[in-house]
Amino acid sequence: MPETVEEAKALRAWADAQDDRQAPATQGQLTKHLTFLAATLPSKSIDDDSGKMRFAVYASLLGEYGNDALAYMARRACAELDWFPTPRWGLETVQQYRAPASEKDQALALCHRFWQGRFEDFIALLKADTATQADVDAVPMQWRKIAMERGHLRWIEEEKRYVIRRPVIAEAAE
Repeated sequence: MPETVEEAKALRAWADAQDDRQAPATQGQLTKHLTFLAATLPSKSIDDDSGKMRFAVYASLLGEYGNDALAYMARRACAELDWFPTPRWGLETVQQYRAPASEKDQALALCHRFWQGRFEDFIALLKADTATQADVDAVPMQWRKIAMERGHLRWIEEEKRYVIRRPVIAEAAE
C-alpha cells in the first residue's frame, strides 16, 4: 500500500506500463489439453485424417487463448460432460475464463485504496470544520466538486474557485 502521493503515482505509472495480456497457448499446450480430453472423455471413433481435421478446427477456434484458459476448459469438460466437447462448447467455455488478479490489477487496487483513503480524510476534515482553504486548493478538482455536492464547499464565481462553506452562527439578540 502506498504511503505517500509520490509512491501512489509511481505505483500507478508502473501498473500503467504493464502488459497483462496472456500469451496464446503454444501448439504443444493446445495438443496436450485436447489429448487429455480425448483420453478422458469418449467420442465417436474417427480415423487419422478426421482426427487431424478435428484438431485443426479446435486449433483455429481456441488457438488465441492462453494455456490457463484452455486448462479451465479441460477441467470443466471433465467435470460437466460425458462426451468429448463440441468446438462451440469449448469456445464458449474458454470465453468464460477469468484470470486471477494480475500484479497490475493488484497495484491499481492499492492505488485506488490509497486515493480513496485520502479523499475520505479530506471529507472528514471538512465535516470536522478543521479544513483550511489550502487543503481545499490542494485536492483534485473532482474532489472539490463532490465536496460541493455534499454541501461542504461552495463555488465563488468571481474568484473562480471553491471555498469552504462555514456554518452560519446566529448572533445573540440584543
